[in-house]
Amino acid sequence: MKAFDSMTSWADAHHPKWLDILRILLGVVLFLKGLSFILDKETTLQILHDNHFDFFSLLILHYVIIFQMAHSLLIAVGLITRIAIAAQFPIVLGAVILIATTGSFAPMSSDLWLAVILLFLLVFFFIYGPGPLSIDGVLRKRKTMPQGKPLAS
Repeated sequence: MKAFDSMTSWADAHHPKWLDILRILLGVVLFLKGLSFILDKETTLQILHDNHFDFFSLLILHYVIIFQMAHSLLIAVGLITRIAIAAQFPIVLGAVILIATTGSFAPMSSDLWLAVILLFLLVFFFIYGPGPLSIDGVLRKRKTMPQGKPLAS
């Protein structure tokens, strides 16, 4: 645990602003993928059905839609970022496995590359943290600021 704490303290101290932009883009892309599940629900259900997820198809689809969109917004704004990223792992890992096992993998025109990149970015930001341009960063900064004297009435 001390190794993780020291790694996150180092990452907080050495966090360039462009990484915050990348984290925001990650959240936006994940949100748009969740939106695409809503807009193309029949295709998504057909893929789940074809891969023998008959009983749990609807449950999995709702889990993916709700958690994908809610946690992607949390990632984009940087609120409870590591928890939101941890909730995204099974979704994106499931997408990688599902895309890789369907047999429809074409190297140049596949969502597999996007899913693998998203999975890599999720791991990266889980370790590296949200950064200063996030609600977590603002709250952390406010907590470490010395408290001033209360205003006299």
